[in-house]
Amino acid sequence: MKSTFLDFHLFPVPEQVQPKNGIDGAGAQGIWVWYEAGAAQQSEMEGFLAKVFGAAKIDLAQQAKYICLTKEESISFSRVEGSKTAKFVFLFGISGQRLGLHFQLQPYQPVQFGAATFILADSIADIFEERQAGGKEKSGQLWRTLKACFHV
Repeated sequence: MKSTFLDFHLFPVPEQVQPKNGIDGAGAQGIWVWYEAGAAQQSEMEGFLAKVFGAAKIDLAQQAKYICLTKEESISFSRVEGSKTAKFVFLFGISGQRLGLHFQLQPYQPVQFGAATFILADSIADIFEERQAGGKEKSGQLWRTLKACFHV
């Protein structure tokens, strides 16, 4: 006999409301960028993100909010101030579950949820390393997604 009391999945919601590293950028266009990097890499990864989004005519500091999570840090995205105005949410190597998102994301396949479009991408460090080695597979997938999202 199947119990009908709890016939749905329960998901834990992260309790943390603000990221440890804070939120950078003005976010004028409702673009949110989440990534993970160590303290030594953070500045370099932010510079690389600025170049990547700059190629799509997005000024990272003015048009986006970008957040560097520490390793294994989880946060409730829906409880972060300003998250309700998000139009595009890019997750660079960050699973949706770490942000309290409980819908399926496939890499580089935009998913509309509410008013926002969510995009799961490879970690920005992996894309950076691939580019340094002369590769273009991951960065090519990211570029195609950025072109589709921002009509470049």
